[in-house]
Amino acid sequence: MGNKECKELKKREESMLKNGSLLLEKLISNFNGKYSNPIRIFSAKELQKAAGNYSGNLVFNHDELCNSKWYNGFLEGQVISVRRYFGVLYTEYVINEFCLVAQISAQKSVLKLLGCCLGTEIPILVYEFPANRNLNLLLSWKNRLKIGYEIASVMAYLHTAFPRPIIHRDINPYHFFLDQDCVAKLSSFLFSISLPEGKTMVKDKDFGSLGYLAPELLSSGLYSERTDVF
Repeated sequence: MGNKECKELKKREESMLKNGSLLLEKLISNFNGKYSNPIRIFSAKELQKAAGNYSGNLVFNHDELCNSKWYNGFLEGQVISVRRYFGVLYTEYVINEFCLVAQISAQKSVLKLLGCCLGTEIPILVYEFPANRNLNLLLSWKNRLKIGYEIASVMAYLHTAFPRPIIHRDINPYHFFLDQDCVAKLSSFLFSISLPEGKTMVKDKDFGSLGYLAPELLSSGLYSERTDVF
C-alpha cells in the first residue's frame, strides 16, 4: 500500500471513529439507550460507485441552504438517493438528521432513510429514491389537495406522536419530494429539534429558508409547533 493510500485509510478510520462516537451519543440521548432499529452502514467506496463517482449528471436536487447535493444512485439492484454534504457544515447536524429520520422513517410521508456512511469527513446519508423528484411538477387540483393533506398529516405526526414534539424548522416546498404515486415525502431534518418534555417552545438560533420563516421568529427566536405550521 502506497503512502497516499495509507493516508486515505487513516483519514477514513479517523472519520469513522469521530462520526461513530457522535452517532452513538446522539442515539443514546434521543432514545434513552433503547433504540433498536437496524442501521445500515455503507462504505465510502460503495456509495461512490453507486453514484457514478458523484457525476454531476446524476444530481437531481441541489439544496444550497443545507450545502448538499442529492444523487440518483443504484446499489444491489435498488435505486437509491445519496445525499452528500459540502462546505462548512457541522457533522453534528448530519448526525441529528440521521437520528431523527431513523426514528420516524416508518411514517409514509417521510422520505425513508436506508443508512449512512461514517467513513467520510461529513457523513453521507442514503435514502429511498423519490421517483417524481420535488414539488415543481405541474399537478392536477386533485393531486394538490391530496399532497396538502399529506403535508398537514406529517406535520401533525411530528408534533404529536412523541413525548417530545419534533419541530422541523425548515418546512418549504423544496424539502418535499414525490414518489411514483405522487405521495409527498418530507426530507431535510438537519436543523430539526425536539422540544424539552413539558415545554411548548424553545429558544434557539434562527434556522430556515427566507420567505418561509414565521415573522415572530425574527424577534423572539422561539420555536414551537406554530412556527412549523406557518
